[in-house]
Amino acid sequence: MSECTYCAIAPEEAWIATEQAVAVPHPEPAATCHIIVAPRRHVPTVFALDAGEQRGLWEIVTEIRTRICRSMRIQGFHLGFADAPEGCSHACVHIVPRLAGEERLALPPGLQWVDAGGQS
Repeated sequence: MSECTYCAIAPEEAWIATEQAVAVPHPEPAATCHIIVAPRRHVPTVFALDAGEQRGLWEIVTEIRTRICRSMRIQGFHLGFADAPEGCSHACVHIVPRLAGEERLALPPGLQWVDAGGQS
């Protein structure tokens, strides 16, 4: 198996790194602050993670969302789920903020996208 991008991330390269997950900027962002949160354990689906690992992943998603809301005018967020992704096999969550006044985004294909709403 070739080296996985997410497994090879050093803590100093991440926005947030914990024992359960890591958050890094997307290399080809769909919008400003497009972040990927990946579990530390190499799994093809988030459902393969135990409850503690899933909680750690969602805690980072929440923290990234909070940080982005504090620093930018956000209308909402798109969350993209790469669950059993083709070509990588490492599950992850994409966080893509919708900036105030921004036109419709071209979200990366091959993910399951959810509109995560606004800044409440």
